[in-house]
Amino acid sequence: MRCALAAALAIAFLGTAGGAAAQTAAERSLARDQFQAGVAAARGGDWAGAAEAFQRSYELAPRPLTLLNLAGAYQQVGRLVEAAEAYRMFLHEDGITARQRRDAEEQLAELEPRIPRVRLRVLGLVDGDRVTLDEYQLSLAALDELYPVDPGEHSATIERDGRAPRVVPFTATEGVQQDVLIDARPESWPALVAEEEAVEEEEPVPAPAPEPARQTSIAEEPAFWVVLGLVLVAGGVGAGLGVGLTSAPEPYVGNTYPFRVELP
Repeated sequence: MRCALAAALAIAFLGTAGGAAAQTAAERSLARDQFQAGVAAARGGDWAGAAEAFQRSYELAPRPLTLLNLAGAYQQVGRLVEAAEAYRMFLHEDGITARQRRDAEEQLAELEPRIPRVRLRVLGLVDGDRVTLDEYQLSLAALDELYPVDPGEHSATIERDGRAPRVVPFTATEGVQQDVLIDARPESWPALVAEEEAVEEEEPVPAPAPEPARQTSIAEEPAFWVVLGLVLVAGGVGAGLGVGLTSAPEPYVGNTYPFRVELP
């Protein structure tokens, strides 16, 4: 699952329409091929592949119809924040039909209540602290506000010089608003130097006391085992060791509901 900040990236690549005039015939042809590849992937149920193909097609030739299909593919793979943003952008396009506008409005109205929102609260925030949600840095203006994220597993992290990063994992559920608290107060967040000193000051573990001397039998003599080893090797005695490997099942990923692919 992806962080809501991916929506900012969606805006970046979805806003490439300004370069349309510089497109070559080869790029337009490639965009058409990628669009058809997205349609084929969607018909086969490969929504992740469909999203990638529609995204490439839109980057090459930003057509409204491609944007509409991209929004639907995003919705199917759980990238709800990007899907909503793509629908909004589509509704601002010129030349779309009344039916396409109605369908996009209906999809957006159904999608928006499903988007989880998280309010990040940081205790003891100081100048220079860096707050990230998943791998994206957050503006401090986003703290204490309801922030849209995709459903699934996320992590909020705060970084400060001289301290190990503090990571707070959380799970976002569709349609649920929640608060995530990060305690950055110095008394609850030891400095790295203090941690290193604590390790150095640990008392050494006492060595075990030597065992008292005792009488040995012939079976304990080194010469006895050397001779016995030669006998066993000659006899071809061996041993086998088996190792069992297990693998955890992959997380379940499901589609939301069927999406109708629009063809030009």
